[in-house]
Amino acid sequence: MKKGFFKTRTAEEIRDLNLIPVSRARGLTHLIEALDPSRDALVIRFPLIPGRFLINVQNFTEASRKFYKHGDVILLDQPTTKTDAYYNDEIPITIRERTFLDKLCREKEEDIDYIGFSFTPVQGRDKRKRRVPFVWDIEGQKLFAYSEHMTRGIDVKPYQDSQRVKLEGAEIVCSVPSRTVKKQRYKIKLQNVPVKGNTERRAVVWSLKSSFEIDPEHSMWNIRYTWEHDRESKETFTFYPHDIAAYIKIVGSYWREHNNLTPMEMNPFVLFSKRGVEIYKKWDNNVLVFDPTLNSKSKLRKPHISEKSLGLARAIGVLGHDEIAYWDPHRDGKLKDYDWSIPGKTV
Repeated sequence: MKKGFFKTRTAEEIRDLNLIPVSRARGLTHLIEALDPSRDALVIRFPLIPGRFLINVQNFTEASRKFYKHGDVILLDQPTTKTDAYYNDEIPITIRERTFLDKLCREKEEDIDYIGFSFTPVQGRDKRKRRVPFVWDIEGQKLFAYSEHMTRGIDVKPYQDSQRVKLEGAEIVCSVPSRTVKKQRYKIKLQNVPVKGNTERRAVVWSLKSSFEIDPEHSMWNIRYTWEHDRESKETFTFYPHDIAAYIKIVGSYWREHNNLTPMEMNPFVLFSKRGVEIYKKWDNNVLVFDPTLNSKSKLRKPHISEKSLGLARAIGVLGHDEIAYWDPHRDGKLKDYDWSIPGKTV
């Protein structure tokens, strides 16, 4: 059972709203943004999942999980070698903005089928592609807000070997709250965290990864589904909400305690704007999907994780990187103070 802060409208509660059917992908982002979140809901009556994932599956749930696991991600236009990284003075947000402009903002809304983005280490032995589904990115911000307002916060304990941190980054152990009732905190170790303002940080950041003392509660979505000719399943590392929440806390901790902006400058994750969060909240609370594979009479369900990730990608493509995938503190206020409540409902 999710804690109250993380609860969203159920499918039954959404069905009690004013239901507006939509039968095509073009214009979907604008329709969702225009909804009155306390009164209206969209019913999507076309498949959000690309057709190739609907072949040889029993139902949309299986197709969604295949889409989550094997769907396209945007490979950032980053340096590909350590030497290139040293000579490239762009920070990750600049690289991400340029890549998103090329891969998302030039495409028609209905042609965008990415579920996240990825980057690749340029040094070290672990060369697995780092994968960031958009849905976990934004859920990380939600978890961070919860930790700041409803708990003692996320505990941060750095281990900075002075001889290695310059070239490999710091190891930082964080204690992050669970989103599930009566479940203990997760102890996460983030590795290769750039904390030194040196040239080497430009290479260190692409090796960022984490390890959990206990498997995260969302690991069920990382079930491996065999895909013909698939060669990347064992060569990817996926970031989850607890990783992103921990990194956000590290950014604030280093700034407040050490006047150090390096973790922020080198942040590889998207920090969604307040506008982006409002759109995501509507995907969670004001959208239903018609699913003919369901046994229920209505055939309506809430969007799956992969479908919400796709929705965020299309929002970036339609409305622009800076409007959705960029946190401007002057425009948006503090990340921890974003409103995650359901309009018209006490959480």
